[in-house]
Amino acid sequence: MKPGFTSLLLLLFSGSLLAQSSADYYTLPVKKEPGFEHHNTESYLKRFGEVRIRNRWYAGFNGFVRNDQAKLNNNFNDLIGTQSATDYGFGASVGWVSREQWTMELEYARSPIHNTLVLHGDYPQIYKMENDKNSILFRVKRRILFGKPSIRRSALWVGAGAGIVPNSGRQTKYREFIGYRSAGRRMGYDTLFITSDTRVSSHPTAALEASAEYILKVSKKIDISFFSRYQWGAGNSVRTELVYYVNGTENQSASITGNGTGLAFGVSLRYNMHLGYDFGRMNSSSQKETNL
Repeated sequence: MKPGFTSLLLLLFSGSLLAQSSADYYTLPVKKEPGFEHHNTESYLKRFGEVRIRNRWYAGFNGFVRNDQAKLNNNFNDLIGTQSATDYGFGASVGWVSREQWTMELEYARSPIHNTLVLHGDYPQIYKMENDKNSILFRVKRRILFGKPSIRRSALWVGAGAGIVPNSGRQTKYREFIGYRSAGRRMGYDTLFITSDTRVSSHPTAALEASAEYILKVSKKIDISFFSRYQWGAGNSVRTELVYYVNGTENQSASITGNGTGLAFGVSLRYNMHLGYDFGRMNSSSQKETNL
């Protein structure tokens, strides 16, 4: 009797366990209430109008093509000359934007300042010299407003800036050139000799800048900027000293200087690291609803 009763209890207990596990397994998922949607901060703010930005931080990387000019103070009777030089550069920047109206930006640029020596003749020879390629610039930019402020959208910005060009004082190139010219039928040939010694300044120099850029909003976090910048150099970053000898006697001297004055065109890709939203409009809307 007892074995049968025990078997009956075990059967009933196991049946209840199986029923419970089956009920758990077939439990229907909880249905979302009608009209329920997931919102992030930006989509929630859009319910009250266009999204307004109080401030934001961004980091950027840019590449550009730059043309700069050099100055020559003596051409040795058209024996030598100079010309502008075109080269590429790149940089990294960090910036802070206030209410989509003002921007402060700090940039490190890896871009050379040139001076160029041209030796005239039947086959002109061109020698391009450059400085240490480093510069640090701080600029302030203002958005040219078309529409409501504080709303992040594609727009035109103009700016002004100033910077410093660190210089190492090193010698970059030393060259010697030799040539001959007729001194007359009976006098033979004169020997012409030119030395060229190029050095980077031993002191930091400065630069001033004016810029214009069109910033295109790609996504919530990404912007692309197309910019043009004109810089004026203050102080010569790279200098070439030339001495002209005729038949071993020093005849004239000259110098070519490069201070970085020139124009640049480029593209910048920027990532918004922080977006600070303006909740003032939302609070005012909430107050209006409460008053009603």
